Amino acid sequence: MSIKIKATAKNRMIDHSLRESPQECCGVLGGHGGVICTVYPLRNVALTPETKYEAAPEDLFQASRLMREKGEDLIGVYHSHPRSEAFPSPTDVQLAFYPDAVYFIVSLASDRTIVNAFRICDGVTSAVEYETVTEQSAQML
Repeated sequence: MSIKIKATAKNRMIDHSLRESPQECCGVLGGHGGVICTVYPLRNVALTPETKYEAAPEDLFQASRLMREKGEDLIGVYHSHPRSEAFPSPTDVQLAFYPDAVYFIVSLASDRTIVNAFRICDGVTSAVEYETVTEQSAQML
């Protein structure tokens, strides 16, 4: 399945990452037919948010409810790496609970923000190609 993300959604992920730095941020991504339309930022309640993320359960529940109301599917999960590359850490792999989701990682470690996507299933990580689309082109999909 080809994954597309609206430019506005990608920018919201990046903005959330920058706002929360030096702590990691997290959130979920909703949409239709493989097109990510909506970003649902979640609070990171990890004990060490500088190096880990754990979504606040009540935020995740609320995001799931909103997605259901909008008729959206859970397409992805995202989090930031303020000081490391945009690649899943061993902890990220261990805590990947959504095998059908695409995991986006926003790295702030260099002078430019890098966003990579992965599938993580049964401890195996594989890169996922995605396309950033405009609002107009997303409406045509």
